[in-house]
Amino acid sequence: MPLRARRGSLIAPIAVLAVAASACSSEPRSDALPPAPAIKSSTQPTDVFKDLKACDLLEPTTAAKGFDPPVVETYESDNGCATRKQGFGSVSIYLVPEAGIDQLSAGQGTKIPTKVGSRDAVEIPGDAGTQACTVAIAVTPSSRLTASTSLNKGTNEEACALSREIATAAEPKLPKGS
Repeated sequence: MPLRARRGSLIAPIAVLAVAASACSSEPRSDALPPAPAIKSSTQPTDVFKDLKACDLLEPTTAAKGFDPPVVETYESDNGCATRKQGFGSVSIYLVPEAGIDQLSAGQGTKIPTKVGSRDAVEIPGDAGTQACTVAIAVTPSSRLTASTSLNKGTNEEACALSREIATAAEPKLPKGS
């Protein structure tokens, strides 16, 4: 192959490399997209409950009544706790940072507006059928505490009495809502 023909075959690849290198230039391009703004920590959702643990709120009430030691549970939120008492029933408490009492489903029951301490709350007798009750306290418009009881035998009213007792004992330890 003559030298002239080989030189011509090298020009095209060198030209491609030169164009590609100029595309990687460190000079700013007018058609380049601006850098994405950094997300500030103030725009991140904050957990109103911070270091408050559901089991710390449930245990004082249930231990005095002979319930098993409470265990972490994550059905309604990542910050839940439940315990049971053989032959009696089970109770749970949840700190829900991303849903207020308005977002709480009544299940099979009916929401009844009430107060726990000075806070807005709802009581839901029969939410999980007979012998069950949930009491939910508004902490902020978009966060809540729920205390639920399910009895082996008894009435919704008896279940509500225990849910109210648990919620009332926990209420003073909750952060002040906004």
